[in-house]
Amino acid sequence: MSKKETKLTEELEEVTYSDSEFEQKTEVPQLLHAGVSQDQLDLWKEKYKEVHIVTVKLNEHESLTGYFKKSDRNIMANCINLAQDKKNYEAREFLLNNTFIGGDKTITTNFDAAVSVATKLWGNINFLTAEATIY
Repeated sequence: MSKKETKLTEELEEVTYSDSEFEQKTEVPQLLHAGVSQDQLDLWKEKYKEVHIVTVKLNEHESLTGYFKKSDRNIMANCINLAQDKKNYEAREFLLNNTFIGGDKTITTNFDAAVSVATKLWGNINFLTAEATIY
């Protein structure tokens, strides 16, 4: 070994690190249904104000869970226009496809699940009771 190599080797031998200095302490997020973490759900809640969690049981061993945001004015306007044109199924389908934010994507493509979810979401719309009087 040359003098440079010997000196470098001696310097390297003097520097030692314990494994604990390099351990990364990462918390494994607790997953809810469909691989969504509580942190993600909290972020959605903060962003959308309401998150609808819908679970559809396909059979005794399998279920799908989807996360849906509260519909905004544009989504509701399209749904109402479709419903006024007697396109109730299309209105619910539009609601389903435009409010899905995460979870099992299959919940929007499996026909039976999608119909069930769209109906449930439609039922969750908060239509307030209003009274109109003509004067």
